[in-house]
Amino acid sequence: MAYPASHQDPDELVHRYVDNPRTDLKDMIMIQYAGLVERTARRFSGLEPHEDLVQVGFIGLLNALSKFDPNAGVRFNTYATHLVAGEIKHYLRDRSQTIRHPAWLQELRHKVNKASAGLQSRLGRTPTEQEIAAELQVTDAAVREVFQTQEMLKIASLDVSPHGDDEGSIESESLDAAAFCPEQLSVEDRVVLESAMQQLRDLERDVLVMFHFEALNQTEIAHRLGISCNYVSHILRLSLTKLRRILASEDEKDRLLKRQSESVDDTVLDTTTGIYTEEYFLARLEEEVHRASSQEGVLSLMLLRFDGLEAMAGFYGEQSVRDFLADAADFLREAVRRLDIVCRYGPTGFAILLPSTGPSVTVVRQRLSQRLEQWMTSRPTPGGKVQALVGHSVFPDDVQTSRDLLAGAHPKPIGTDAHEEQSSSAPWKERWAA
Repeated sequence: MAYPASHQDPDELVHRYVDNPRTDLKDMIMIQYAGLVERTARRFSGLEPHEDLVQVGFIGLLNALSKFDPNAGVRFNTYATHLVAGEIKHYLRDRSQTIRHPAWLQELRHKVNKASAGLQSRLGRTPTEQEIAAELQVTDAAVREVFQTQEMLKIASLDVSPHGDDEGSIESESLDAAAFCPEQLSVEDRVVLESAMQQLRDLERDVLVMFHFEALNQTEIAHRLGISCNYVSHILRLSLTKLRRILASEDEKDRLLKRQSESVDDTVLDTTTGIYTEEYFLARLEEEVHRASSQEGVLSLMLLRFDGLEAMAGFYGEQSVRDFLADAADFLREAVRRLDIVCRYGPTGFAILLPSTGPSVTVVRQRLSQRLEQWMTSRPTPGGKVQALVGHSVFPDDVQTSRDLLAGAHPKPIGTDAHEEQSSSAPWKERWAA
């Protein structure tokens, strides 16, 4: 992928942007550091499609630009490299679990992990399978099955040292600092994490912040705090265990609340496809636009519509259309990131909200369109009359309101240029222009 050259000094551009965050300066910085994103993404080639990794890398670059402090004494190039790599690693970890667990096994695993942590705290050692089983009043075989599935799905960290040195061998070293950056967490997760951190001792909190947020190694932390490296390692292990226990307790509270509100949650899910309803989408769209506006962030929207399903209903029956839409919803959920929001929109359409995604949404749209064409060829359609249409728009680069975001993302036949108007999309524009 080639990017236009520029004679502007990258560091000077960043400092100018910090003083005056103009859109044209941001675009120039994206171009200047596109090579950095490409090189970083290439390090992980083969794990996921390169284009997807580059797109995720640009999100990390935008995060770095929005959070960079020139007075911190760190060059932007170093800071951006760290956040770009962290964003890609976080994305890969989200995509890593390909085996889906049944709900009962996930619930049992949560109970086993919680009981194990509690017993270890009381006994001062790692509890046995029999002790955990007795604590939960389940069979030894059930506990053994949980541990076996955890081992089967355990994936080596991308940060593990190939030389097996001691400093890189502890569990806390395998955790990526960028994965814990506040800008990559939802508001709810950020509140929970901050609350949990406040329950730690000052020294434990300081060590965790230096290690995971400031990316200092154990030697640097020990030198800054005036303690030994062994003590730093001990604090990391202890504080992470305590943090997990606190978060597990919060997670249990969330589960109870979720059970109590299941009947309410069902009202926002579409009965045909199992994804969010159009009403939920419209409310969430307003919320995401407001969040992007208040945080000077970006938000993209893709709209997708299937034409010709009436012919399918006449040929195969109405149930075939419902099955088609349900399969399409499953396809879309697998084709996008976990942080993206897939909803129903219109009788035969879908909407995808892409938080923190700007102009790079064109790459997402192209790739989705290619995968959608392949998916469509495997579907039984009467004479190939079913057609997929896709459109997108970006806030605030293209539009300034949620109303305009909808109008700007009106679907067009796959392969149509993003700026070319199509008469087939007029009903969608008129629907929201009134």
